[in-house]
Amino acid sequence: MLNQRSQLGLWAATALTALVGLVNLWSAITPGLPHRVAWVKEFFPVELRIGAHVFAALSGFFLLLLAANLLRRKRVAWGLAVGLLVISILSHLVKGLDIEESLLSLVLLGQLLWLRPVFTAQSDRPSILQGLRVLVGALLFTLAYSTLGFWALDRHYAAPFSLPEAVGQTLAMFFTADNGGLVPTTRFGQYFANSIYIVGGVTLLYAAWMLFRPVIFRGEASEAERQQAKAIVDQHGQSSLARFALLDDKSYYFSPAGQTVIAYVAKGRGAIALGDPIGPDPDRQAAMVGFRDFCAKNDWHPAFYQTLPDALALYQSLGFQTLKIGEEAIVDLHQFTLEGKPGRNLRTAVNKFTKQGYRVQVYAPPIGDDLLAELRAISDDWLEAMEGAEKKFSLGWFDPNYLRDCDIAVVENDQGIPVAFANLVSEYQLNEATIDLMRHRRDVEHGAMDFLFVFLMQHCQAQGYDSFNLGLVALSGVGDLPEAPRLEKGMHYLYDHLNSIYNFQGLRAYKDKFHPRWEPRYFVYPRLGELPEVVMALVRADSGDRLQDYFGAQFLSTALTNGLKRLAHAVPIVLSLGLFALSIWAISSELHQHQPGDILRSIGEISAWALAGAIALTALNYAFLTGYDTLAARFVRQPLPYAKTALVAAISYGISNSVGLALLSGSAIRYRFYTAWGLSPGKIAQIIAFCNLSFWLGLFAVGGLVFTVEPLSVPSLLHLPFQTAHPLGILFLAITVAYLWLTTLSRRSINIRGRVLPHLPPGLALSQIAITSCDWALAAAVLYTLLPAHPDLSYGIFFGSYLLAQIAGVISNVPGGLGVFETVLILLISPPIPSDQLLGALLVYRLVYYFLPLLVGVGLLALYELRRRRHRVKGIKLS
Repeated sequence: MLNQRSQLGLWAATALTALVGLVNLWSAITPGLPHRVAWVKEFFPVELRIGAHVFAALSGFFLLLLAANLLRRKRVAWGLAVGLLVISILSHLVKGLDIEESLLSLVLLGQLLWLRPVFTAQSDRPSILQGLRVLVGALLFTLAYSTLGFWALDRHYAAPFSLPEAVGQTLAMFFTADNGGLVPTTRFGQYFANSIYIVGGVTLLYAAWMLFRPVIFRGEASEAERQQAKAIVDQHGQSSLARFALLDDKSYYFSPAGQTVIAYVAKGRGAIALGDPIGPDPDRQAAMVGFRDFCAKNDWHPAFYQTLPDALALYQSLGFQTLKIGEEAIVDLHQFTLEGKPGRNLRTAVNKFTKQGYRVQVYAPPIGDDLLAELRAISDDWLEAMEGAEKKFSLGWFDPNYLRDCDIAVVENDQGIPVAFANLVSEYQLNEATIDLMRHRRDVEHGAMDFLFVFLMQHCQAQGYDSFNLGLVALSGVGDLPEAPRLEKGMHYLYDHLNSIYNFQGLRAYKDKFHPRWEPRYFVYPRLGELPEVVMALVRADSGDRLQDYFGAQFLSTALTNGLKRLAHAVPIVLSLGLFALSIWAISSELHQHQPGDILRSIGEISAWALAGAIALTALNYAFLTGYDTLAARFVRQPLPYAKTALVAAISYGISNSVGLALLSGSAIRYRFYTAWGLSPGKIAQIIAFCNLSFWLGLFAVGGLVFTVEPLSVPSLLHLPFQTAHPLGILFLAITVAYLWLTTLSRRSINIRGRVLPHLPPGLALSQIAITSCDWALAAAVLYTLLPAHPDLSYGIFFGSYLLAQIAGVISNVPGGLGVFETVLILLISPPIPSDQLLGALLVYRLVYYFLPLLVGVGLLALYELRRRRHRVKGIKLS
């Protein structure tokens, strides 16, 4: 713990850091005192002095961000702050001999150097929450920098700015092509206007880095630490939490002797350990003391979640507080039976499902990819029905790498289709089986989980297990006794009065059907004043930083959470409509420049041969599109006649390309056809994922090639950090090569933040890229055929423009990219193609490439449904 003098020094340094950041912001937007600037001009060129202003502003931004981390004694924050202060001092001297600002930074630098021993804490693990905070800070800082600059420097522009007008001018700098008509009258005014893009770009790029950092760097334990932890758990694990201590979200602390491990997750100022320390009993106290000191060094509050009653006295002797949080249901398998009155209800459920042809199949590890895909479909359906997300920390989650090594029991209906599943985990040195994931389809018959649990208990009986752990019921048995602490009695009140939201009592009643014994579990924390912070850390660890799962449905109300979800669904629609409206406005502006007769005349100038060629290329393109589903059927090892996969592809792409929201419309059509042909939901989900992945892979492959070989100029009004699409081409090619490399080296599906990238054999992956690349090339050729020939528009240049326009249309989710696609093309290739001729060709392209396939797709769907209905009436199964 810090002494009072060091604590006061730390608070003073934090406040001074924030002050220096604000001073740097103000100093960066002011020109400086004239006589000092005149003296500096003799030594430093104008470019260096202007750069010093920018560095002063950026150092101010980062110092403001670092202030809170300095208060928490972060070692890396201290190093960065020292470096930024050196830059700050030099910047102030170079830009205008600003001695006062330099002295303030120098004082802070000296204070931080004096406090160096205090800064011992390691950096927090990357999280989306960190990124969101930085993003908000970047937006506010850029807004403040620009607004205060225009307001304070209005004499450097043709028109003065009031504070509201300065805000409007700031927005105009980013959202208008001409910077809102800004007219600088001095060189410094021009510099400041340009610096806004630099400051905004750097701060927002840093925010983007912080947002993506959790995906790139997880902050996970090293492989050596994981192997050491696994060895200890294998030898000493004896609780239902032991297996979860080895999951990917955990970090590890090892006792000084290296014999005991504590698995923990650090969030904010809390480090939450999962269960008791795992190791030999004589080493347990040393592990607890070492973990407490380790947390103090890193400015964390230590806590232990779901501890057993055995070690309560030891925790209390070390100064920790204990709180009962619930009870765990454990079934004695030596006494479990379906006989007699106690087992009557369970016996009824077993007999019912057995008569209906249901069965439970137990799959031993390693679990195959096909089964995992089936189970993922069940899991996703269950999560959607529960209106929730995966929980972590004290539970497993649907991670293929985790489930692959588990015994999994699957309930299959009379057709052999999986409808529910659960996985079992071992408790190592304790002869007990624990159930983890328990999921079912929302339309499964009532009692299916009873059928599954009974089977699992009987299965574990046969395997020689002593007991079966059904898991924790939160708040069960808490505060029941008269001598219970007041805090536990308050929790008992929640147990009684929040049952309609959490259903604690219903869960207890359900598990009671299996006649378990109930064992208490505890939460161990340092002091009452630190309880809110460790509870918040626990919530973040359990939810994976999805705080809305707790502060939405549970704490605020289901109605509010549903409203927020509807809002989340509505935001993309509103944005798409706004983009569509903007596109229509842009097209209307072009149309006003031409008479309708000009566009009709340009349509009439399209030759019959060009029209016939466009129709032929469209037919050939759709022939290649059938390859998507054909390859997907091979991928899921479900051979189907080409006529069937071609029919599905023609209908789904013919409709989804025009209707938009391809993921929904195309998926619904595939689901209808493939279920009728006997494919399970899991295999259909794999086919849909394969087709969607193929679409983007083809884009990356051809886009990477075209943007690299024939770099497309990017319009300057977009304010992008590059002038051509060459960097985009390199990125696309890198993604394509990485994908092929992974398919060659990896033999398993790859899980990226819950998204599964399926493993494909190299030959199938190359076929996938070849077919989808031809699809993109032919689609572009259809429009290129309809355009008038022009020496300045080669197919390569046009293809790049076409790809960018299609990307914008796909992202917008506007049906068929209507309006968005046309607007981007007008922006990119008009000139050299006159806009009236381009609009005419685009209208014909819409008819040929979208409307004709839509008619064909709807016609084929109608014929299929009529034929299916006719055969159903006759009692014939349509295959």
